[in-house]
Amino acid sequence: MMIGIENFELWDNPAPEELASTATEFLYQLKGPTILKISGRDTSRCRVVVTLLHGNEPSGLKAVHRLVRDKCVPEVNILVAIVSIDAAVAQPLFSNRFLPHQQDMNRLFKPPFDGGQGILAKNLLDLIQEVRPEAIIDIHNTSGDGPAFSVCVRQHKRYLDLASLFTHRVIITGHRLGSLMEVTSLGCPVLTVECGGAMQPESDEIALRGLTRFFTKPKLYQSVTVEEMDIYHHPVRLELSSSRQLVYSCGPQLNVDVTVPTHIDRRNFGVVRPDTALAWLGPAGINALCVLDEQGNNVIDDFFVVQDNKLYPRTTLKLFMATTDPKIAVTDCLFYAVKETDHQWDETADVAEWEMN
Repeated sequence: MMIGIENFELWDNPAPEELASTATEFLYQLKGPTILKISGRDTSRCRVVVTLLHGNEPSGLKAVHRLVRDKCVPEVNILVAIVSIDAAVAQPLFSNRFLPHQQDMNRLFKPPFDGGQGILAKNLLDLIQEVRPEAIIDIHNTSGDGPAFSVCVRQHKRYLDLASLFTHRVIITGHRLGSLMEVTSLGCPVLTVECGGAMQPESDEIALRGLTRFFTKPKLYQSVTVEEMDIYHHPVRLELSSSRQLVYSCGPQLNVDVTVPTHIDRRNFGVVRPDTALAWLGPAGINALCVLDEQGNNVIDDFFVVQDNKLYPRTTLKLFMATTDPKIAVTDCLFYAVKETDHQWDETADVAEWEMN
């Protein structure tokens, strides 16, 4: 397998004893964005893992470290891209999604690929196209505590097969933000896996179990049935309107536009009914927030109502990616939501771009 890479260090078939004994020490061994090449039994095929696109999401790194240290022999060649090393090692360790002078790496996988990070994203895409993998897994942790789930950008049963290696929960999204999973020209499915919160031990176990299967399974696409999976379509993003203020607290705060309960992440993938208050609102009321659908329209009135200065769901929802990090809530979103009824699977839509090339 020939590999031409720019702006990545290549570590070709690292011996288990070459890796430091802990994942943290292993991280410090990496001098910058790194590609691990691990040869498999079948060298005619390849699979790709991307991890640490965000420096505060270490479960994928820990799993890869463990697999190499445990002498796991993959079924096919594996390439592991470990990306945001500088953000991960910045103190406090594994606490920075990206550095203050940087952009979110998982928003840069689209033209114009400007700046050092944009060029790095383009280099990674070029590398993936060169090795022609049969699947790509992008491993993340959620920005708050919660169960694992996966995300893809279109309906196809191959995504379900990949997701089933990690979790039974699948979100099919039409949002286009510049993430890796949105790139449909790579010749194979790209699945995002959210293993759960970075501080949850179970998240590390989910990443390890799932990547072990991804490394060692002879055939990835075994046609898991739709009935085995918990599938949701058309998520919306609850965002803070521009120039508004947000805090986290156990009760409403005076002169603050939005007060979010301290443990909002406990709502992740739970059923949230219309009698559940999700935030306290200040003088601007519901205008402090917007709900963006997949076309970028503000559909807040379809999803939420205000009663006694509290935000309530208009209909039964499931939330995911609810964060307790105010920086993420302000710069990205408070959470995603799907209607409990938006749970269908269209058997006629099961066609993907890679099948038509």
